[in-house]
Formats: sequence, structure tokens, C-alpha cells
Amino acid sequence: MTDYMKIEWVKGLLQHDPQATDDLVSGYLSMAESRILNAMDPLGVLGSECAVPEKYDNIQCELAARYFSRRGGLGEISHSENGISRTYESSTDKDLLSFVTPYAKVM
Repeated sequence: MTDYMKIEWVKGLLQHDPQATDDLVSGYLSMAESRILNAMDPLGVLGSECAVPEKYDNIQCELAARYFSRRGGLGEISHSENGISRTYESSTDKDLLSFVTPYAKVM
């Protein structure tokens, strides 16, 4: 999937929020890419030239949409006002990252 397609997919997930500019969504896609690569290669075996495999494109887009949504109050399961304490359904995103298979290499 091309970067443009990913941006449009994330915008669709965000119901075409006018604040979801291409640059902002692209930044969240980069953050999601880093999270996926870290989950996929926690020991750094693959090196820095590794890219997100196409099979994880949907996870990358969903993570980017979550990151964007967390800027506001979507996905919160708890909220307090004066002490500013928010709790999200899954702030670690383990539910999505559990689908990423870690890479291992026999030495």
C-alpha cells in the first residue's frame, strides 16, 4: 500500500476530520511504523533498513488513527477534570501489536 493510500485510509477511519491534515497523519503513521518495527524486531536483529511488511499496513493505519484520536477524548474509559487524568482503553496498544510476529534469528 502506498503512503498516500495509508493517509487516505487513516483519514477515513477518522471520518475525514478536518484537523487530520496529510502532514499530521503522516507523522502518526511514522510513529505507528516505529511501534510495529519495535514489536517486530525488539532485539534489533534486522537493523535500521527494515520496513513494515505489507501484511501490517492495516495495523499501522489503525495505530495512527488511535494516536490521532488520543489527542482528544476518543477511546477514553476514565476521565477526571481538575487533576487532568485520562485513561484510555488500551494506551499500550497491546491488542493491535499482539498481531505482530517478532523476528528471531538463530545464532
